[in-house]
Amino acid sequence: MPSTEPSLVERLLTHIAEIGAGRCSITDAGIEAEADPNAQQIFAGLLMLHEDLQFAQQRQTMLLEDLRGAIRARDEFLSIAGHELRTPITTLVLQIEGLEGVLREKAPAEVFENVSRRLTLTRRQVDRLAALIATLIDVSRINSQRVEVSREPADLVEVLRSAIDRLCDQASRAGSSLRLEAAGPIPGDLDVSRVEQVATNLLTNAIRYGRGKPIIVRASSDDERARFSVEDAGIGIAAADQPRIFEQYERAAPVTNYAGLGLGLWITRHLVEALGGTISLRSELGVGSVFTVELPRFG
Repeated sequence: MPSTEPSLVERLLTHIAEIGAGRCSITDAGIEAEADPNAQQIFAGLLMLHEDLQFAQQRQTMLLEDLRGAIRARDEFLSIAGHELRTPITTLVLQIEGLEGVLREKAPAEVFENVSRRLTLTRRQVDRLAALIATLIDVSRINSQRVEVSREPADLVEVLRSAIDRLCDQASRAGSSLRLEAAGPIPGDLDVSRVEQVATNLLTNAIRYGRGKPIIVRASSDDERARFSVEDAGIGIAAADQPRIFEQYERAAPVTNYAGLGLGLWITRHLVEALGGTISLRSELGVGSVFTVELPRFG
């Protein structure tokens, strides 16, 4: 009469499948009960393999927790450091503005012109440092999922105009002009500071890569959605690079030719998504780029 006991091969395959699933039914007592010494060695080896895999998994879990803790500590440090650095930066800006006022009132014209030029250069560097600090804070907030949204009644066109006004000098130095095209006001419930930050990031990007050509901001809306686009006639982005352009530290332009951390568009995408919107890109290498943002008008 044929035996109904599973063969050694079948038992081995069953235990291997168990170990692959993260469990094991082999025991020391079961190994000792095996009549075949070779089978004892095989099952003992499988039990050791399972124990080694379990230990490795526990070790990996511990390392992942340590890594997450280190990342949390880093983000917390960046957030605290960024907020602490804002105070002296604000003080520097106020001191520069105060010095300009004093010089304008009391210094001879030639002295004022010379010192004012130096103060302008200093102010640009302070503004650059402030932008870097803001980037650090945004990175820490995004990584810790603490991007806060606060809505209030506002006109999207006025928010865009404010961003354009602040960047006119920077665009002029790069040889570009900024133009806003909108049929009329676009009222809605908006997070003004976040929308202005998104617009500023896109405009700064267009100025940097726009080759000194005109930059156009267009705004439109329907009953539920508001949208705006930033169009430049600059270097453009190759089709192969476009899928990754919104990722962290990604850059389509050569690092040696264009400054930047590769964080602006990544931050912009996360801010737009936090606002319940979408951002898209249409670009052609050597022709230019159009970034389009769509946002809910009323939350």
